[in-house]
Amino acid sequence: MVGDIDPLAAGELRDQARHIDSGRAEVLERELPDHPGRELSVLLGTAFPPLAPALDWQHAAVERIAQEGWRVERQRGDLLSRLLARAGDLSDASSVGMNLRRAVHEEKLRIALRELLPRNQGGASVDVTAHELADLADAAFEVALAEADRAIAERFGPPLRSDGQRSKIVVLGMGKLGGLELNAGSDVDVIFIYDTDDGGSELPLHDHWSRVARRAVATLDTPTADGMVWRVDLRLRPEGSQGAIVNSVAAAERYYETWGRLWERAAMLRARPSAGSQELGALLEREVLLPFVYRHGVDPAIATALAELVQRSRAELSAAPDRDLKLGVGGIREAEFFIQSCSSSGAGASRACA
Repeated sequence: MVGDIDPLAAGELRDQARHIDSGRAEVLERELPDHPGRELSVLLGTAFPPLAPALDWQHAAVERIAQEGWRVERQRGDLLSRLLARAGDLSDASSVGMNLRRAVHEEKLRIALRELLPRNQGGASVDVTAHELADLADAAFEVALAEADRAIAERFGPPLRSDGQRSKIVVLGMGKLGGLELNAGSDVDVIFIYDTDDGGSELPLHDHWSRVARRAVATLDTPTADGMVWRVDLRLRPEGSQGAIVNSVAAAERYYETWGRLWERAAMLRARPSAGSQELGALLEREVLLPFVYRHGVDPAIATALAELVQRSRAELSAAPDRDLKLGVGGIREAEFFIQSCSSSGAGASRACA
């Protein structure tokens, strides 16, 4: 029996693994060591081969899931508390990196298990899975940002605005992260925005926050013996891969007012403050993003322009559009652009889409 709130018979877990892939389940039953969470390891490794535990700390992670249970969805605050506790002393960068990787991996195992199981055994829907993964990514970014902020401030002094208050930064979650619909294979798309260029530490604020952002990203997506926390994609920032890794609110506003393109308006529909200063994120949404995305006038022509973007992405990015689930006809990108055209064209177009 497994130490969940309402324990499941080990035999039920074995039967489910064998139903998914009897051959692989039998191999894992022979190869995996005996421990209290062994049946969970077999089930996870059968359904999701990359999640089959191989290292001691991975076996220990499954044991903790078996002991603590998996039935309750964990919210962002709870996940952040757990990751901070596991990360330990933020002054020890190597320890933070290792512990954060292991803690996030354990939470991913628990979330994957919940998606596998039926509701009466503590399972969860795909919508709950996507939301919980996004919350987990938010929490991981908070830990990485806190470690980076502390380390750079210790070296160069605290980042102060000209009024003497501490400067702030926010991480905007984009794409599936921003929409709280992250899946297990997704990278995380983010944009870093800080409050002002008026002030500094021993460095100008732009340089200070650039160092913080680069360190936080490295904590998350640098591969180590313990894997990586998450792949991070910064290409949605102003000017893409050629642009600065961080921008001030004023610089972001100038960019979007002057150079912002239609696809960027569409992308901003799902933007939200993911980590860092929620207060700065709210100001950014109110003063910069909403005026950029939602124009005063109704423009039904946006739907046609977005359709052209879909066709262009299909032609330029897909080698086999007839088989491409993301870029092909009726695929993920087409559904996304349809919804985005309804959302950004104005009230009349939105009613037509409905």
